[in-house]
Amino acid sequence: MKLTQWEQLYQDSQQLKKPARISALISPTDVETIKALLLEVIQAYIAKGELHLGLKTYINSELRNDYNDRLLSHPPKKKDTLESWSSQVFGEEKFGLIFNYLEEFSNDFAQKAAEVVRPFIASAGLPLEGISFLFFMGNYGFTPFGIHKDAVGEDGVLFHLGPANKLFYTWDDPEHNAILHHSKVFHNVKEKLPEAQCYELKAGDAQFIPHAVYHIADTPEFSVSFVMDYVSPPMDQFENRLLKEAGEDNSIGQHKYVAPINAENPRNQWKQLLNQQSLQQKIEIAFERKILALKSNGGILRKSNLRRGFQLPNGQFAIKGKAIFPLFVENISEEKALIFARGHRLEKPHHSNLSELIEKINCGITVKFETIKAYLEPAWDLIEIYGFIGELINLEAIAIAE
Repeated sequence: MKLTQWEQLYQDSQQLKKPARISALISPTDVETIKALLLEVIQAYIAKGELHLGLKTYINSELRNDYNDRLLSHPPKKKDTLESWSSQVFGEEKFGLIFNYLEEFSNDFAQKAAEVVRPFIASAGLPLEGISFLFFMGNYGFTPFGIHKDAVGEDGVLFHLGPANKLFYTWDDPEHNAILHHSKVFHNVKEKLPEAQCYELKAGDAQFIPHAVYHIADTPEFSVSFVMDYVSPPMDQFENRLLKEAGEDNSIGQHKYVAPINAENPRNQWKQLLNQQSLQQKIEIAFERKILALKSNGGILRKSNLRRGFQLPNGQFAIKGKAIFPLFVENISEEKALIFARGHRLEKPHHSNLSELIEKINCGITVKFETIKAYLEPAWDLIEIYGFIGELINLEAIAIAE
């Protein structure tokens, strides 16, 4: 059976162990759509006014924070493209913009990006620290911070959007791969290029980069790329975060007090006070909730932005779920349930029909408001039902059907 392009990339990378390129992974139409969404990301980011967070501006390979004021005074307009806006801000300068956490500034970009990478996650699995997105834009030549490798566990897929081509160099050998992350960066780029594997990327191509592999890109003419960070954390870090989340969840209410301990007893007796079964259960619940939150958000770690000012239509209307952002329900008790939507958790009154309703919404079919009422009344009153649907729409987990 012929492999899909994503399956081919996964195979060529030897299951995420080696650098690999795949051609024409993103269609020309999607390339233009994503570029327009990136412009919206920049607009939202500048409007927020916190340009010291998540953005790096380089001029002639030098980090220049003083350009933040210029960006603030030149936000992109609707008629702009990324290239025309860059020309207004930077003129003839050799510049580079590197911008992290794109998903925080546009739910529409997050949805499109999640749809693009969904086949990759289906092949490679869901990373336990989720995915995030950043982009590189400019005509800056070699990546300003040198030949580098990313953080431990942060594999990347770079999607090149053009218009100019990009050259991507990797050093995948035992000597370089053994160097500890963040311990060494190489700035003698031209001297090291003969040792590298070079990939030429055209608009629509994708490049996979394992976290242990040194790399650099060369972008002499204006182009745009966005990157998916695919984050599988070190086990110790993952366990520590899970323990913290288990403590914050308060998932098992135990009212039995803890008896004092005789501190003079041998140390190996102290642990008898611990309820191993309860501790294990709390960790398992926190783990399951972490996975459900990620799945509800297409694998993206950061939650969706809350939509402001939307009001449900008067009279009859219908809703439709989003296949990339399925809803999940966990019945906590006979009184309470948790809904997982776009990475958020909504606590609601328990309802025996809730799971069936959410399954119906997840199928992608149009669900009329009258049908929703039939599922939830009379246990939920009309205000609770409107509130529930309104929250899901404001989180952009569902949409009003056209």
